[in-house]
Amino acid sequence: MNKFETYLEEEGFKPDTIAQHRFYVSYFLSFIAEESLALEQITYTEVLDYADRLKQEGKGINLINRMMLALRYYFNYLQYEGFGSQNPVAGITLKGAIRVVPHDLLSMEEMEDLFNAYAVTDDRTHRNKVILGLLIYQALVREELEALRPEHLLLRKGEIDIPQIGRHKGRTLFLKPGQVLDMQEYVMLIKARMTGKSPYLFTGRNGTADLKNTLLHLFHALRKLNSKVKHATQIRQSVITEWLKTKDLRIAQYMAGHRFVSSTEHYRESNMEELKDALSRFHPLESM
Repeated sequence: MNKFETYLEEEGFKPDTIAQHRFYVSYFLSFIAEESLALEQITYTEVLDYADRLKQEGKGINLINRMMLALRYYFNYLQYEGFGSQNPVAGITLKGAIRVVPHDLLSMEEMEDLFNAYAVTDDRTHRNKVILGLLIYQALVREELEALRPEHLLLRKGEIDIPQIGRHKGRTLFLKPGQVLDMQEYVMLIKARMTGKSPYLFTGRNGTADLKNTLLHLFHALRKLNSKVKHATQIRQSVITEWLKTKDLRIAQYMAGHRFVSSTEHYRESNMEELKDALSRFHPLESM
């Protein structure tokens, strides 16, 4: 980051502006770490995902545009350093509401192939496979994984209680038979070795409940199995889209933990084409 500050100084920016750009870029880097993304994977669609996240956090359009501007300079700096040939934020600014169309989705067959191909070789990979199952079959988000405790597992019933976290509602979901066996082995034989006396089902680096680094390593391994894989959000979007092919809208809403049915409707394949048409007519981004 120091080299980026030097680059901004050479571009003639004042110290206060440099500090602001540095802060906004750090915020973005935390976001991509949370989503288990590497810088070389960032494209226009990931920038839209990020803008949507900022909007959901309650940030106004003017602030988001300032954060986008900082990113534009950051990717210019990376190009200057020989990293990448395109700037995914170049020449764009927000002008209205953000509607992100789910993109680069995986089929259920592809996701199950990932689950089956992910090799268990030690305690860490066993834990990661249990987590992967909860991403693929229950579409959990990271915050829900971090909040899980052993008492949320109802293994005799083949169910799991998902606690309410933030904007996601609590719900009880069925587990696949293979998940029950993997979780039972994890809880009985592995958890104590990995988490010590932690009350949480999973822990990350240094025994904390933060699973960002865990997911980063997991998705790094998954991308070696399928180059289409990006991050946990992509898996969740793909799962909800698959649910809507066979399940009632309200059932899918409950399973996804969505507060509003409109959030679930967003994943209907018929609505995706309408959203793409709307984006082409009234795009959330325009040329500077």
